[in-house]
Amino acid sequence: MFVLSKFKYTAKILPLHLGEDFLSTLIKRIDADFANYVIIDVGLCLSFYDFQSIGASYLMAGDASSYTPVEFRYLVFQPFRGEVIQATISSCTTDGVKLTMDFFSDIFVTPDNLPEVSKFDEKEQVWIWEFQSEEGGDPVKFYMEPGKTVKFRVTDIKYRSVQPGASSEVKVMEITGTMSEHGLGCVDWWAQPAEPEDDAEPAES
Repeated sequence: MFVLSKFKYTAKILPLHLGEDFLSTLIKRIDADFANYVIIDVGLCLSFYDFQSIGASYLMAGDASSYTPVEFRYLVFQPFRGEVIQATISSCTTDGVKLTMDFFSDIFVTPDNLPEVSKFDEKEQVWIWEFQSEEGGDPVKFYMEPGKTVKFRVTDIKYRSVQPGASSEVKVMEITGTMSEHGLGCVDWWAQPAEPEDDAEPAES
């Protein structure tokens, strides 16, 4: 899910920053261009990790800025198909369940990838898994509500090239997943009740 990716980059340091700490300035410049940026077929860049090499700085004619070639590693969110990830439900619609991981929110589970049988409650705006036990009787209802922690399996990751001026609704990186398998969905569905310890002493009255 998280990997260290190596990049080559030439950092441009503006004149007003030339008197500052060199390494800190380089890192700030790198973060300004890479943090929260999606690189197609690589993933979402999260934070600087370390330098692999720092070349000699140079100036260009007619430009007071300093240029420094560097190689560095950056922490990248790079999920893969089949991976099980924990997230939080952010919203529910008739189109499915949207999930968030705080730093990434374009995760979607369509109705056909929810537990069988799942129904959408128009009034409450939530999905409900109606679990039918082997003993029969009325189904037990499990609610998929915003704020609940879930586990899902990644089924696809899509990357899109976005042109300047494109709508903000266009997703550069989008993850789709499933919660229809045993052990997936809301984590509290599968939580085992705590068992009392055999040697536990009774509480004093």
